[in-house]
Amino acid sequence: MSAPVTEIPETIVLRWVEAFNERDLDRMLMHMDALVVFHPLRLSGLRGSYSGHHGVREWFAQLDRLHHHHRIVLSEARSVGDGQVFATGSLSLVGEPGISPFCALHRLDGGLIVAAHHYLTDPDMIERLGLIP
Repeated sequence: MSAPVTEIPETIVLRWVEAFNERDLDRMLMHMDALVVFHPLRLSGLRGSYSGHHGVREWFAQLDRLHHHHRIVLSEARSVGDGQVFATGSLSLVGEPGISPFCALHRLDGGLIVAAHHYLTDPDMIERLGLIP
């Protein structure tokens, strides 16, 4: 089942983050293209890139095995053109809100996330590096 094409891109990203925070893999995948290219946070024990739904499933299983129980707290998700959504906020752990800045750049096509890059850095840095169109 895929996300309706009529949903605005920011909403799709927000729903993906909600599904991630609830550790609902099926809902996460519902918002991702079957051939998605996913670059999650560079946390200990994880690879830098995962491809397709199979790769996202592998990443998700590794998160559980490695006891990475972080949550993403978004403060903003905004369209930056060319089918891309820039999301900003913080990473938190149970009992430890806002342990690190978080930002992500998602590219969408046909109502699905086709590529995502997640960063543990200040959003201003991503803009200064020219990663946002």
